[in-house]
Order: sequence, then structure tokens, then C-alpha cells
Amino acid sequence: MSHLLKMSTKILILISIVWLSLASCGPKKVGGLQKNYFLKGDTIVIPDSSNIRSKIKIASASIEPYRLQIFSAAKVTAIPNKFAVIAAPFNGRIMESFVKLGQEVSQGTPLFSINSSEFTDAQKLYLQAKQQYLLADKDFKRQKDLVDNGVGIQKDLESAKTTYEITKSEYEKSQASIRIFGVDPDKMIFGEPLVVRSPIRAQVIANKIVVGKYLTDNSDPILTVAELSTVWITATVKEKDIRLVKEGDVTAAEVTAYPGEVFRGNVYHIDDMVDEETRAINVLIECNNQDKKLKPGMYATIRFTETPVMSVFVPPSSLLQFNDRNFLFVEVAQYQFIKIYVTTAESQNGKTLIKEGLKGNERIIVEGGFYLLDAK
Repeated sequence: MSHLLKMSTKILILISIVWLSLASCGPKKVGGLQKNYFLKGDTIVIPDSSNIRSKIKIASASIEPYRLQIFSAAKVTAIPNKFAVIAAPFNGRIMESFVKLGQEVSQGTPLFSINSSEFTDAQKLYLQAKQQYLLADKDFKRQKDLVDNGVGIQKDLESAKTTYEITKSEYEKSQASIRIFGVDPDKMIFGEPLVVRSPIRAQVIANKIVVGKYLTDNSDPILTVAELSTVWITATVKEKDIRLVKEGDVTAAEVTAYPGEVFRGNVYHIDDMVDEETRAINVLIECNNQDKKLKPGMYATIRFTETPVMSVFVPPSSLLQFNDRNFLFVEVAQYQFIKIYVTTAESQNGKTLIKEGLKGNERIIVEGGFYLLDAK
């Protein structure tokens, strides 16, 4: 009996060994599917009999134009030579206002008048200098005529010439002092208030004129005129990105006041100096503003777009990851693949940009690559 028990035990052990051997020779399972592929060096081969062929989709990587974009915080500003802040030219009292808020003005349009003793004194000095000059001119001509006719004295002529030259210089200086205020000395009427005129063609965007108010040299500006059909948007671009920005480049701006609306512009100027604290460079964008939506002082976001470069793109589904590195499977022969590590960038139109690793003419697994993940 003991002998029969030992024999039965040996038979069971033998059967178990055979069963395990047969099981180890069968196809492995991965996620419920047979692992029907094998390695030939670094190449993964999927034979015709494999049931994962139907699970894998193969397509070509694509080469498409790509525009690298950078974003920058920005601020809307008026163009300096189309913007003027006007204050009192001297101490005096406002006599009359000729404009109202929002009014369009041309260069030379009267804005307001101001009565001032300083202007009156300048008028007096001009009139006195003019009178002295006219008298000296008359005397010089008379002395010259006498000498030319042999009855004059050369010394008197030289004295008259000196007086003429001095008075002429003083007269020209007094003329200039009147013209500083935008007044034509020859058309000036003594005692009239000074009329302050617009220095540019623009629109009145700030008006603090109060008739009868006395102004001093230290008074705040009372009028602002600006031509805002074109504005500047000042952006700050990081030093590392400035190579992507060139004068004339087309930009797109957005402001919080108009969500979803894009304002197109062109790079007008790139500063030559880098801010040492922020390591950024100011870039001026000139932007059309015919509808006056962009207001000086508004904050904006500028999008710079680089000249397009042909680049490689793949579907995101083709990318797999191992230890924070992206890779995909590239077909080297029919249903034969190698693993290639790639460097990716941002996405565009539902595809991922490949910066390094592919040339763009490869056929890759775009779906089902995870079935090959345990290939060593």
C-alpha cells in the first residue's frame, strides 16, 4: 500500500511539471490580449499571426508650417508727436475759452485766451525795440547818403551803423519773444490778451479751462489734445525672446475691455537698451485706432508671431512616456518598429510639435502603441 502511494505521488508531480512546461511555452497575455510580437535586436516585430495588428494604427508624421508665438504684457499710449499737454505760458487770468471736450482742432486753432502783465510787458518791449530800430535804420541811411554825396562825416556814419546793428539785434530778439507765444508780431494789437493755439491737429481729450481763473507757472495743465486714430502699444519682451521680434512684424493685441476682440498692429521700434532689473526690452507697436476703442493707459496683452518654419507634428495619441521622457514607435519595415525618444513642444491644431527626434518622413504608430510597452 505504501508503495502504491509513493508511485501515485510521483505520477502527480510528473504531470504538474509537464503542465507547467506546456503553459510556459504558450503565448503570454498582456491586457487580455496575446503578446504576439518578438524582438530582433532593437526592432519589435509583429508577425502576421499576431492578433494585435488590428489594434495598431500606423500613419505618417506631418510637416506643417509652424509659427512660434510669445506673449507680453503691454500698455496703450498716445504717440508723443500726436499728443500735447497745454499749460499756462505765464501767470495770468483766463479770459475766454474757444473749445469744448471732444472737439477736433487743427494746428493753430484758438484754444483759450489769457490776460497777463508778462505778455503786456513783452509787447511793450517789442514795440519799443521796433521804434528804436526804425529810427536807427533811418539815421544810418541818412548818414550813408551824406557820405556818398561828399558832405557827411565818416565818423558819424560809423556811429550810426553801430547803433543800427545794436537796435536791429534787440528788435529781432523782441520779435522772437513774441513768436514764442504763437503770435505774429506784425499782426499783434497791443493790450489784447494772448490767444493760446493748438500746436497739432488733434482732438480735445481733457479740458479744465475755467474762465476767470488765475493761473501761475506752477498750475497744472488745463488742456490736453491728442490724435488717437493711431496709437502705440508698449510691450516688454524678455531678453531671451527678443530674437523672435523684428520691426514690421504683425502683432495681435487684446484688452480686457473687449473680450475676444483682436487689434492688429505692426512692430514700430525695438529699444536698443535692456532694462537691467527686469531683463526686458521695450517694443513699440503701432496700431490703427480709427474707432477710438484703444484708450491711452489701457493694459493689453500682445501676441508676437514668428515667421513660419516648416516643422514636424504628430498626433498626441502616438506619444508615450517613460521616466518623464516622451517616445514613440517608428516603423522601419512592415510591422517592424523601433522606439525613438523625442523632444516635444506646444500643440497646434490638435497636433504636437516635435522639436527633436524625427525628420518628418517617418511612419509611426499613432494608436495602440501601448500594446508594445513591455518590449525590452
